[in-house]
Amino acid sequence: MFKKGFKAAHFMSSHKVGTVVDIVYEKNNQLTIGGTTSSVVWIILEFEDNNQKSKEKYRSGDLIRIFDWKGLNWIF
Repeated sequence: MFKKGFKAAHFMSSHKVGTVVDIVYEKNNQLTIGGTTSSVVWIILEFEDNNQKSKEKYRSGDLIRIFDWKGLNWIF
């Protein structure tokens, strides 16, 4: 589950970390084999590179959450 402000990255490019700025729920009226409708959750990430901001849209299942461990130096 993602919330606005979380850090996340696509699972194939985890070095490119962005911030969740919007979550879009898209309902599909197409029926599946089991007789239920499916819905897709899109997450919009904002990346900042050299003072340039860009936004990209990903399916929520393709993203991984990135944790910031800077404040936990005492553990290591």
